[in-house]
Amino acid sequence: KIYITINQDPQQFLLNNQFYDSKVVGKFCEKLDPYLAFLAYKRAWGQCDDELIRVTNENELFKDQARYCCERQDMDLWARVLSDENPHRRRVIDETVQTALPESKNPDEVSTTVKAFMTAE
Repeated sequence: KIYITINQDPQQFLLNNQFYDSKVVGKFCEKLDPYLAFLAYKRAWGQCDDELIRVTNENELFKDQARYCCERQDMDLWARVLSDENPHRRRVIDETVQTALPESKNPDEVSTTVKAFMTAE
């Protein structure tokens, strides 16, 4: 928390330090900088998906959410994001099509994303 509070390269700390609890640090970062909270939750790679979806929705970080979903290649995660109950569904779809898929260099990410879209329809 100290590295983040004093703004001493917090992104580098969140990406490279393996010795912090993503849930605790992510919650701490939410009020300071939602993008830092996103990075903390992303590092947990699936253990903080609910928190990641919530913080990206609340702060309109839809590009980051779309990239993360593509990278994770998890059909359950896609099902939650593409659910009709998600009021931000359209924005996530737009960012996935406009940003995440064109940036992806991994054909498996594209394939899984297309499958998730087809399943959601």
